[in-house]
Amino acid sequence: MSSNPVYPVYRSATFFELVCSIIALCLVLGGIVTLYSWQSGFSPLAALLPGVASIKANSGAGFLCVGVALWLQRSAFAAPTPLHRLGKAVAQLLATVVLLLGALTLAQYVFGHDFKIDQLIISAQPDLSAAHPGRMAPLTAIAFMLAGVGLLLLDHVTRSGHAPTEYCALLIAAIMVIPLIGYLYRVTAMVQVASGSGVAPQTSLLFIAFATGLLAARPAHRIMSLWNSNAPGGHLIRRLLPKSLLLLVILDLLIEWGARQRFYTTDLVSPLVILLTSCWLSILFWRAGSLLNREYDVRRKGEAALSETNALLRAVSDNTQDAIFVKDRGGRMIFANPATLRMLDKGAVDVIGRTAREIYSNSADAEIVDANDRAVMASRKAQAVEETVNLPHGVRTFYTTKAPWVDEGDQVRGMIGISTDITERKRVEDALKAHETQLEALVKARTAEVRELIGHLESTREEEKRAIARELHDDLGSALTALNMHLAILFQQMPAEPKLTERAVQIKALLSSVTQTTRRIQVGLRPDKLDTFGLKVAIADQALEFENYTGVVCHASLPDEELSYPSTFDIALFRMVQEALNNIAKHAAATRVDVVLDDTDDEIILSIRDNGIGMPTGQPAGSMRHGLRGMRERAGYLGGDVRIVSTAGKGTSVIITLPKTFNTILPESNEDRAA
Repeated sequence: MSSNPVYPVYRSATFFELVCSIIALCLVLGGIVTLYSWQSGFSPLAALLPGVASIKANSGAGFLCVGVALWLQRSAFAAPTPLHRLGKAVAQLLATVVLLLGALTLAQYVFGHDFKIDQLIISAQPDLSAAHPGRMAPLTAIAFMLAGVGLLLLDHVTRSGHAPTEYCALLIAAIMVIPLIGYLYRVTAMVQVASGSGVAPQTSLLFIAFATGLLAARPAHRIMSLWNSNAPGGHLIRRLLPKSLLLLVILDLLIEWGARQRFYTTDLVSPLVILLTSCWLSILFWRAGSLLNREYDVRRKGEAALSETNALLRAVSDNTQDAIFVKDRGGRMIFANPATLRMLDKGAVDVIGRTAREIYSNSADAEIVDANDRAVMASRKAQAVEETVNLPHGVRTFYTTKAPWVDEGDQVRGMIGISTDITERKRVEDALKAHETQLEALVKARTAEVRELIGHLESTREEEKRAIARELHDDLGSALTALNMHLAILFQQMPAEPKLTERAVQIKALLSSVTQTTRRIQVGLRPDKLDTFGLKVAIADQALEFENYTGVVCHASLPDEELSYPSTFDIALFRMVQEALNNIAKHAAATRVDVVLDDTDDEIILSIRDNGIGMPTGQPAGSMRHGLRGMRERAGYLGGDVRIVSTAGKGTSVIITLPKTFNTILPESNEDRAA
């Protein structure tokens, strides 16, 4: 529980500290004025009110001490700093001085012995029986003794909850009301109680103020807590007690005044007092009953609403399948719904008031649960955690939402949790994850097989193309060359007739066309320059041939250094350039094409950019025709990828990226082995 009680705004701890400070200041000023009056021989109060007795000299010193002591202990919640401890020690010393002052003065009256206590302020007269101007009255001495005891025991509370300081304050107020009433009703016997010297009215008022300050210094004590309480008793006391006492005094004074003014005889005073007091008490009790009934009705409605809410919460708590529980700051279970008890397979007696170490058989599980609870209370924020614990019916996994339990004073009282058993769901998730892992491994293996198959098909196709190109070059090319030579000899031996000459020209043109077509097919199947001069020359030659064939300006930007790639990379890059240029010629309507080959430390980047019409608006840049799909398959087989960036009206860019991990991506090809 919090050590700082919570009060309404007008009864806050700050308010009581302010009241206590003001009263302490009044006591100090009263003591200073009294001492000044005795030293100077001039009393401002006596000058204003000639018939009023003055405060005794020793009483002024006592009020100065109790005022300072009260001010030093005015705060109930001061931090235990060295300065605070020093102030409390000084206050205890002053309280002891006040207690001794009252006790020694009272002893002088009781034993008739001079303890020289009256010589503290002014010189004492040798005759103790005479009225000494510095000696306080016995009633004042008793009040100072009670004041000293009250200050010394200000922070002491008995086991039963009683505070002796409060009873000292009430006794001080009670005995000091006696001379005050004597002054009001002009009863000398009440003014001079137990002595021949009277108690000054200022003394009574200062003591009553001190009693009020003593009560206000510790508003959490039993009597003051009743005054501050929001319960019906507290409301009743605050609303009726001050008004009742004040009205009774006013009525009594009015009756006394009427008798003195001879409006009625003195024998009617008592009946009038009884009559008016009875009327007022009747009104008071009627008002108290009305207030209690009102409080009772409000409380009954509140209890009914609370009962309904509790019933609803109980119904929800008892019928839910989720475990709902509440723990205090020490980790002890203070509430557990039936689902929690079923989850733990224990009875309420074995759970309520127990800690996690007492509930769970596995200490490691208990430590994890306690650590999560402490983290929630320390952060003051709700958290969701998964907790796996060993229970009598097996290992279970729970998804638990934990939130701090905060009271009205913003103090963390404990933790509230709701747990859902997700053991089966976790098993399904684990099975799905295992299945996913197997499926991913299978897909990866199948993808590798497909890639190997595609690579094998590409290699086989390229070897077949190379073989066909070699046969075209070796057989058909040789045959066409021989045929051209034989025809040239034959045409030289033919007679110079116009018809034969024209026919010879046609045959030569046809033979030249067949030779060029054969050459173009041979180059398309396997360019000689790729095998002879390498990739750079082959790409540059292909760009020049594209420009001559289509009339589109084609610029090739190639690295200056010599490139050395496996033949599989060379032919793949060359084929992708061929395919990209072929697509541009068919679809792009471009006027310029740039072929850029970048060779970095880790990868090869081939970019083919045009300034054509771009891809159609309805066709996304990622969609592929057969040529683009073939490019992506080639790049994928080599561990790379193809990225297409296209903007309508601003051209298309095909960006091919291949990693330079030749040894890990490709097996050694037949051509490489042959080399």
